[in-house]
Amino acid sequence: MGRPVGSKNRPRDVDLSILTPEERDQIELEVMQEAEDELKAQAKAQLKDRLKKVARQERGLDEEQVTLFVDLAPYCDRILLDNIAYLQGMTYTVPASRAQVMAEVMQRTWGHQSEIDGKSENFYRKSRGQRVVPAGNGAAVVNTSNLLRA
Repeated sequence: MGRPVGSKNRPRDVDLSILTPEERDQIELEVMQEAEDELKAQAKAQLKDRLKKVARQERGLDEEQVTLFVDLAPYCDRILLDNIAYLQGMTYTVPASRAQVMAEVMQRTWGHQSEIDGKSENFYRKSRGQRVVPAGNGAAVVNTSNLLRA
């Protein structure tokens, strides 16, 4: 009769019984070794990527990114660094070194504001996340122990 329709593109199944047990064991060892080599190559590539990232950060080529909310004194509307404007009330993702500079600028604007107004710096500190928590005796306690703006 002949081959079934559409079978000429399919590979023929080979009779594996013609291989001796020793040949099968040898092939199995070769396959296991190839799989092991592939895993080692993947592990080496992953380790190389990690070490490269650490080395780039240590040498200043790459830097951790930080998300920062710009909170300036009322007389300011922006921070200008390297000719880039960071506007009041906006959130930016910047390198950690730039975030440190921006945090200091924000702190100094509030210090200047307290100096020109003649008020204590604590006058401008805003509490964040105030909560009213019921006390056991029926009274309410205002919890302001959260972070305060520096």
